[in-house]
Amino acid sequence: MIELALQDVLTWLRSRLASAMKPLRREWERLRRDARRALDEVRDACDRIREEGEKCVSDRDHRKHRPGRAALRFHKVMSGVLASVNVPEELSTEAIAEFQRNLARVYNAIGREWSGLLRQMEPYMIRARMKLKGAWRKLGDIVRELDGLAARCRPLELEDEVSAQVGRVERTWSQLEEVEAELGALSVEKREVEQSLAELLRAKEALESSEAIRRLREAEEAVEHLSMQVRTELRHAWKGLVKLKSSLEAGVLSLGPGEAGALATYISSPARALAEEEDGYPRLLGLLARLEEAIERGSVRLKAKKVEKFRAWLEKARSGGLSDLQARCRKAIGELDALRSSEEVLEALGRLEELEQQISELRRRAEMLGGRIGSLQARRERLRRRLAEELSALEALLADVTGEEVRVSVGRGG
Repeated sequence: MIELALQDVLTWLRSRLASAMKPLRREWERLRRDARRALDEVRDACDRIREEGEKCVSDRDHRKHRPGRAALRFHKVMSGVLASVNVPEELSTEAIAEFQRNLARVYNAIGREWSGLLRQMEPYMIRARMKLKGAWRKLGDIVRELDGLAARCRPLELEDEVSAQVGRVERTWSQLEEVEAELGALSVEKREVEQSLAELLRAKEALESSEAIRRLREAEEAVEHLSMQVRTELRHAWKGLVKLKSSLEAGVLSLGPGEAGALATYISSPARALAEEEDGYPRLLGLLARLEEAIERGSVRLKAKKVEKFRAWLEKARSGGLSDLQARCRKAIGELDALRSSEEVLEALGRLEELEQQISELRRRAEMLGGRIGSLQARRERLRRRLAEELSALEALLADVTGEEVRVSVGRGG
């Protein structure tokens, strides 16, 4: 097996074809010479026919006029046919085919007239017609010989196919190189992004573990826990309060601006709502009273058992049953607000927000890079498959042209 780099294929092929084409080029030159001689003989014979035709037309013997006119018409027809014949220089399958067509046109034009104009010339111009017949037969032989030469010149045709296939392989390889280069650059960028992201995540983790943030989170958890306690304490009124809010939003009933705000706060942030109340939580009691009125009017509907439990619990709430929970909420909310307003926590939260924004941006960038890399990897695989198919087709062409088994490599080992 012969191993070839892609860039050496055409040079190697032409060197192989050069020796094989030498005898074909010699035959091509011979056929061109023979064709020129035969065409010259046809022209000479046609000129003789014209000259003798002119004599016949001008002769006093009227029997010669019809053959003379046929001779002149024949000369005119053949002059037009012969004028379009060119003898090509370079050997190629296209040149052979064109030359053969031109010679065949002359041969056929003469052949048609043997039973036409040439027959009308009888019994005159015998020697000119004999000369024409000899040249005509030579042309026929040359046309048939060109057939055989064209068949033996198939490697020339295949050389063009090989050249085109080499071009296809080169284009595919170039595209593959571009994809590989972009993949390499994007992979480096993705690694850098992931490294930066890991550093930011470590910085965020360290910040979240700091004393200031730890105390803030503990305070937030304490408030959250108290919110759950307040909601638990309000469990008998909770569904009613939610329905009261829905009725307010639907326009079924109305509340004063302060009451509407207090209702929204109790549902969204129970611990803060209770903590910000005055002693005895008058706003909550006011809301509970409005709820009781709505239940009595039927604006808010609850099951009988729930209404009973609500009214029993309402007595407890009105007698100060939530005062201890209110005190604990005030303390927890106060501690949380103090921490949030401290310079240390504000600085830590600002830095944490900055880190989270940077982390979010890097994650988006990493995701985008991952998507582009995935797309390029799929394209790379398609190009690799195409390259393998095109190389295989090129190797098959080379084997067809030269009869030798060839392996073609491209780039970094193909």
